[in-house]
Amino acid sequence: MDDFNKPSKMGLNMNFYSNDARNATIPEDSEYNFLYERNKKYMNNIALTFGNLDISYEELHTKIDEYARSLYKRGVRENDIIAVSVASTPEAIYINYALNKLGAIILPINPMDKSYKIMQDLKVVRPKMYIGINDTYQNIKKASKDIDLDIILFPVVKSLDNNLIKLLYQFKQIFNGNVLFSLDNNLDYILKKGKNFNEAVYPEHKANKIGDIMFTGGSSGTHKGVMLSENGINAVAKSLDYVTELQPGEVFMGNLPMFMAFGKLSMHYALCKNLHVNFTFKPLPKDFKEELYRIKPAGVFAGPIQWENFINSVFSEITGDNEKIDFSLNRNIDYKKYLETLRELVRKNDTSKLDMSWLKMGVSGGEQLKMFTELVCSMLFEELGAKDNLWNGLGMTEMWAPVSVKMGRKNSNGTVGALIPFNNQMIIDPITMEELGINQEGLLCVNGPGMMQGYYNNPEETAKSFIYKNNEKWLLTGDIAKVLPNGEIEYIDRAKRSFVCGIENIYPQRIENLLSSIPEIRESIVTKVQDNELQYVPKYHISLYDENTNIELLKEKIIKLILSTLGENNLARYYEFYYEPLSRTSNGKLDPKPYQQQDVEKAKKLIKNIEIK
Repeated sequence: MDDFNKPSKMGLNMNFYSNDARNATIPEDSEYNFLYERNKKYMNNIALTFGNLDISYEELHTKIDEYARSLYKRGVRENDIIAVSVASTPEAIYINYALNKLGAIILPINPMDKSYKIMQDLKVVRPKMYIGINDTYQNIKKASKDIDLDIILFPVVKSLDNNLIKLLYQFKQIFNGNVLFSLDNNLDYILKKGKNFNEAVYPEHKANKIGDIMFTGGSSGTHKGVMLSENGINAVAKSLDYVTELQPGEVFMGNLPMFMAFGKLSMHYALCKNLHVNFTFKPLPKDFKEELYRIKPAGVFAGPIQWENFINSVFSEITGDNEKIDFSLNRNIDYKKYLETLRELVRKNDTSKLDMSWLKMGVSGGEQLKMFTELVCSMLFEELGAKDNLWNGLGMTEMWAPVSVKMGRKNSNGTVGALIPFNNQMIIDPITMEELGINQEGLLCVNGPGMMQGYYNNPEETAKSFIYKNNEKWLLTGDIAKVLPNGEIEYIDRAKRSFVCGIENIYPQRIENLLSSIPEIRESIVTKVQDNELQYVPKYHISLYDENTNIELLKEKIIKLILSTLGENNLARYYEFYYEPLSRTSNGKLDPKPYQQQDVEKAKKLIKNIEIK
């Protein structure tokens, strides 16, 4: 095993953690064995709650064993790749750990994916078996026509203690044509056949064995299967012991799906921490606040969209109207003054029904958290009695999700926190690949036990993703960042968006953040275009609130702001103005790709050069 049990390259991140973290060892075990060893003292505690159903840790392991024996009888063996497409239910837990106990490799599939995307993943990996909810049948039926695939299905309400809902769900499935009537492909039938089967073989754990293949866009944006190890998820889960302050028996909200790295990691952490996982019964972001107050967890991991819906729902309840906050922008406001205005709005209303004194740790992950969201949510946490501000950080599937964690009030505004224990960092010059020091901007490289083994059946992309430096293997994150003197990381931009103008590196997100402070600007995207001197220069794509905005006065304001903060090379040579919101990706992020393509193909026709004086 690689020696990752040491402080970061800078050695500063460990300032945020206890001495126990410095001396901690990396668990060398399978996911299931690590879980079992951590649960031994807590078998009578509640592990899972789903609706009215409570499942103890002893019952959890009994179920895992039942599923493992039945799936072995079905034909699952060590190193078999098994596609799993399930919702956030107890079955997701049973299936994942049962397959791991058998030594199989899990290929998570999003149940909401279209058939063409499912087909894309299946053709690359060609799994032996597909286990999923009934709702996925039509898509998997289309996707698996030319793949020899053993299909096992079950209803998403299988564990629900409510016969009426189960009956209604069954009628819905029949109506939609999603029910597979063959008993041989029914999970309950397979479990019944395996009930008294006691000949399953559980292989010995092997160091750095692949446990999951998770598809992601990765740092290059292309669809790749990330090979993640069992040691990795165990190490990251254990590292969170030194980051979080949750205690065995406390309630954890099961909110994120296990087909995401962040979701599976959060569930593995919670169960290995012996928490009481209460599944959300309404997984949509719009229901997040309602479910949060129903469950009242001590800890919850969620995505930015859930927290944005939480904020909107709270202010809607406080004010009595449904006006939404636009989180795509940061208005030209004095943040301190604006937050105090919001704080006064909360204080002058009766918020007793919104008390959050039960919340010790709310974490945002899965994608970048907007500064506006973080500030407002943290203010609400403080006013409603939560024990800390909203946590966030930097994460990527290739590192089993979390790379760094911003631990609420312990860390500075404007950072993504410090590296979690066991992880190491290095900042390099993206051109020369030379190592840089404190406060120097460059490409962030990381390593640690959670680091991927590579991309499945894709040696070319794998080779592009690593460098060897100081006799160590490093993952290129694709992020431009710098390490501050106290060990925190300041995120700047994606490396693929940066470019050189003159002799200066230009980081579009830094410009966009500044432009968002101008009241006339709804949102902006900065791209690069080639000028007559065959060098790249910035172009600003700006969405405005008001069609009557005086463009010339606005340009003067922009020039003054950029010159006083970032310098002349960051000034736009070209402008494009819009009176509607800018393009976004499927997960809600601003999408520069169509504008960059437009710039390449149509810049000369669509824009005019602006002389900067």
